[in-house]
Amino acid sequence: MGGAVPSELTEQIDPHRLAMRGTQARQPHCVALQGAVGEAVHCGIYTQRPSVCREVIPAWEFGTPSAQCDKARAAYGLAPLTLADWAEPRTA
Repeated sequence: MGGAVPSELTEQIDPHRLAMRGTQARQPHCVALQGAVGEAVHCGIYTQRPSVCREVIPAWEFGTPSAQCDKARAAYGLAPLTLADWAEPRTA
């Protein structure tokens, strides 16, 4: 299911692989990411997101840590998520 990423949002990284535009930059920022990092963001193609995105689970969403999530947040100067982040209601 999914993985049908619109081709205009991808770039060729070698003869056999594609990446989302913006993810290979020095400061990666996927073109499908909408909103402001550190405030509120979401994937603009969530139901079509590639398998690599499907494999990264937000830390503690299902009660387990995620080193990949922590690393991505740290790249933007954000603290790692905690279990409390999922237990507390979000405010808009």
